[in-house]
Amino acid sequence: MKKLMYFLVFVIGIGFANAQDDEITDAELKAYAIANAGVKSITSSISPMVNDLISKQEGMTGQRFKELQATDGDADKLAGIEAQEWEIKFLDTVNDEIDERKQAAKDLINIMAKYAIGSSQYKAIRSGLKVNADLKARYDAIAAKME
Repeated sequence: MKKLMYFLVFVIGIGFANAQDDEITDAELKAYAIANAGVKSITSSISPMVNDLISKQEGMTGQRFKELQATDGDADKLAGIEAQEWEIKFLDTVNDEIDERKQAAKDLINIMAKYAIGSSQYKAIRSGLKVNADLKARYDAIAAKME
């Protein structure tokens, strides 16, 4: 009996997933692709920005910055690597810049999900892309045209 019940749940789930995919329009996929392109643009700018700040900061190297960042701002760990006050301030400044860009990416997704796609459709697209090859192919074609 349990096997039959699991089978029915599985069949109904597949039917529901297919019904959801039919409801996802190309316009919604395009808005989703635009949101992802925006997020990618924002997040891909983080590493060059950090590298630029490091190169402009006298006395800072990429290796030292990695050491500082590995402490996660923990005072004991910073003391353990003998971080100077200016290094800690620099780390805080860079981390603030990183956090601002990450927040901008999250804000973009939230705005697009709310106003361009709809929150439920956004979630349906996001989850559908993971499990539905046809939906993924449609999305990939739309995203490729945008590049």
